[in-house]
Amino acid sequence: MVDMLKSLLDRLYNDFTIPLFSFVVDILNLVFITPFVLLGLPVWLHIPLLAVFTACLSFYLRKRFRVEEKVRKFNAIFAEKRSRQQDLQLISEKYSRQAMYKVTDDELNDDFNTYLAQHYARYVLIYLLPLFLILGWLNTAFSGEALIGIHGIPYVFSVPANNYGIQGLSVTFVFLLVYVLSLFIGFRLRNKGGE
Repeated sequence: MVDMLKSLLDRLYNDFTIPLFSFVVDILNLVFITPFVLLGLPVWLHIPLLAVFTACLSFYLRKRFRVEEKVRKFNAIFAEKRSRQQDLQLISEKYSRQAMYKVTDDELNDDFNTYLAQHYARYVLIYLLPLFLILGWLNTAFSGEALIGIHGIPYVFSVPANNYGIQGLSVTFVFLLVYVLSLFIGFRLRNKGGE
């Protein structure tokens, strides 16, 4: 039974997963790398442009998942339930008040924990999943060997000699720096527009 399951999983991986990811990588290379190469853009500009694109994708997913709407809805419902819980102070019987308070407190805790789990799941889908998938692809497309072939060093930028042993800035570092800055700027612009 175990051998049959292992064989099935191997077949699924080799016949479906690897071809699917290879196809996606080919499409990404065709859409995002080939045009930039044809335009003669250097890698130090190519990586930041892809980081900005990924940040835009995250904002699109955020809008698509209606995050602000869900946060407002939860806050309104939670505040209303909390207000009703405060009304329990009007019950004169101490033990009844405590029992009702315990029930409503448990309900509020369950609601909050459910919201928090959904909130983090959305953030994984909006920010982390695209980030890790794009970085996995970029670190393959612009591996150290590819960068040596492009401009002679395995880094996007080389840095002057220093006491820290840092020889250059990697694809991951440049991408993450620009991605985080793009998100920061995007949120600032969105907040200014909403004021």
